[in-house]
Amino acid sequence: MPSKLETILPKFKSTQLKQLAVLCGTKSSGRKAELVERLTAISNAHSPNLLATGGQPLVLSIDLGIKNLGYSLLAPAASPASSKLLSSKNLTADDLRRPPRIHLHAWKRRELLEPSLDKPDDPDRFAPASLAIAADRLVRRDLLPLKPTHVLIERQRWRSGGAAAVQEWTLRVNTLEAMLHAALRTLRELGHWEGEIISVAPDRVTRFWPPPPLSTGSEEDTPKTKGSRSSKGAVGNARKGAKSQQNSKKHKIGVLTGWLAEEGRSKIILPANPGAEDAIRQYRRKLVRTRRSSAADENLAGDAGPRKLDDLTDSLLQGAAWLKWEENRALLLTEDGVTKLLDSDLLDAQEDLDDV
Repeated sequence: MPSKLETILPKFKSTQLKQLAVLCGTKSSGRKAELVERLTAISNAHSPNLLATGGQPLVLSIDLGIKNLGYSLLAPAASPASSKLLSSKNLTADDLRRPPRIHLHAWKRRELLEPSLDKPDDPDRFAPASLAIAADRLVRRDLLPLKPTHVLIERQRWRSGGAAAVQEWTLRVNTLEAMLHAALRTLRELGHWEGEIISVAPDRVTRFWPPPPLSTGSEEDTPKTKGSRSSKGAVGNARKGAKSQQNSKKHKIGVLTGWLAEEGRSKIILPANPGAEDAIRQYRRKLVRTRRSSAADENLAGDAGPRKLDDLTDSLLQGAAWLKWEENRALLLTEDGVTKLLDSDLLDAQEDLDDV
């Protein structure tokens, strides 16, 4: 016998179901029946996970990399939203994509392999045996002592930009991804850790967060489009313009910069300890320096802070997105929630996003 949720969801239009899938952080492509099945499945899987953590997850979000691995440890500053909010006349479409207030406990960047001055590109440094040692050290010495209830691992792609070739560096990072999953799974099965391991698609995170109010990416994209050698290439670049801008590092850094600018009762990122406060200061200092002239940028090598902004940015945006998805699932994927959604225009008011 179908559940009440399975009975109500088919009453939505396909476009509305896709928007609901985006808001809940799941795949938004496919036929209407597939969307209903997918949304029903995540609603059933949602409650046990949060109940096991007392409703307050401690999330470790990892942006994968061998030379530049960034991670953040965060928790919601308030309990997950209640479905009663849907009865409020003040709830808007923007509220469903508004970043949650979070307590930031740690925000760091790591280089997993020891630097080699003699042979920096020696392939043996990236052999499975070397990466296994690095992954084991990272998990047991750095990550599990943080006692996360959920570990989010950025899902890696085998190809970049649809290219036919698979880059060697891509294979290395994918190997590391599999090792982290295996290490965490093994430790959980042996009873050394009781958390959840979750893969997160980076495109889904990037497209979930609205761009900053003042976008500066279009001016830089224009010369690249005009510089295409063929009309076919120009058309292709033009079609990819909006998507590439949203997926750009500038977009993500702009989103996080806007969050860090919020103060007072609107403050989004709340440092939970002096270490987190220092990490935010370093990020802001690095952000100012990257906006200076190229001559000033050359001095970054001597900075004691993180060398790259995007690794830290990605890890924090990923963690915040997952918390918001969990909040939206608790808010929307209930019998009462979908019933009230059906009588509102909240899904129709969502901006149209590409299927991912």
